[in-house]
Amino acid sequence: NWRNWQAPESATWGSEYLSLKSVKIGEFDLVPSYRGSKRVLGGIDVVVMGGWEAPFFIKTIFRAKKKLIPIIQFYESTKGSHRFSGPLIRKIRFIIFSQADFIVTAGTASTEAVLNKGLAKEKIITLCNPVDVRWFDSFARSHRIAPTPGHRFLYVGQLIARKNVGALIQAFALIKQGDDRLLIAGDGPVLDELKATAASLGVDKAVDFLGHKNQEELATIYASSNTFILPSTNEVWGLVVNEALASGLHAVVSDKCGVADFVENMPGCYITPTDPRSLAEAMAKSRENWNGYINSPQILEYTPQKFADEIVKVVERVWQT
Repeated sequence: NWRNWQAPESATWGSEYLSLKSVKIGEFDLVPSYRGSKRVLGGIDVVVMGGWEAPFFIKTIFRAKKKLIPIIQFYESTKGSHRFSGPLIRKIRFIIFSQADFIVTAGTASTEAVLNKGLAKEKIITLCNPVDVRWFDSFARSHRIAPTPGHRFLYVGQLIARKNVGALIQAFALIKQGDDRLLIAGDGPVLDELKATAASLGVDKAVDFLGHKNQEELATIYASSNTFILPSTNEVWGLVVNEALASGLHAVVSDKCGVADFVENMPGCYITPTDPRSLAEAMAKSRENWNGYINSPQILEYTPQKFADEIVKVVERVWQT
C-alpha cells in the first residue's frame, strides 16, 4: 500500500493477511514460501486469486481444486507485459489457469493474452479495472481553480525506466509554448536522471517535480491540470488514467498500456506510440483541442460498485455450476 490509501471507516467487511518474507527481483516481489494455504482455505466458499506466479498462489490454487472450492482467477497482464514468456513458463501458466472455474480479465488486451494461452473463451469474463471515479469527479469539481496561463501537462506514477518519463520530458521540450508546464508527481530511482534531462533540454524551469503525493494531494493536482500523459513502454493497465479522466482531463496514453484499448474512443483521449515525437504530436493535439474540462466523462460509468456487481454475478455462476 505504498500510495497510503486508507480503507473506508464505514467498511463492514473484515480482512486477514499472512506475513511472509519476499525477495525483490527488479519490480517484482517474489514470495518464496508456500506455507499458510491450508489455514486460509478453512471455511472458504470461493477463492479469488489475484496472482499465479508465486509458490503460495500455486499451492493455494491446487489445494482449493482438491477441496472442490471454486476458483476465480484474476488476470490483468497483456501479451506485451508478460515478465516471463519462455515455453516452460507458458506451459506452467496454462496448467495453473486451467484449474480456475472463471478467469476475470482487465480489458480486451488481457483477454486476448488469455485466449492466446489456449484457454476456453467461455471461462473468461472481461471487465474494466475500476477506481472511485465518482469521488475524483466530485473532488475535481469542488477544487477547480481559476485558469492559469499556458497548458498544464501532468504525469503521475513511479519514476522508473519502463514509465518512459524521459521521453515525456523530451516530448514536452518539442512542443512547449509560452507558459506551458509539465508536472511530474511521483518518486523513484531515475529522478536525478530526469532532472538532468530537463536541464539539458532547457525546460527545467517549466518542469515541476512534485514528489510522492497522497490521494487528496493527487486529486488537487488533477483538478488544476489539463492533459494527463501515461507514456509507459510496458503497463498492465494504468489506473491513473481512470483517475485523470474522472477529473475531467484529456489523456494521452501509450499504446503499450492495458487501459489504452478501453479508453481510446472516450472524449479527450489520444492513444500514441511511446517515442518522444509521437508523444509530442498527441500532446500538441490535446492542447489544440482543449476547450475546458470534460463535463460528463464516460469513465464515470465504470464504478467500483459496477465492478463488484459483475464479480458477484461471476460468483453466482460458479455456484450454479
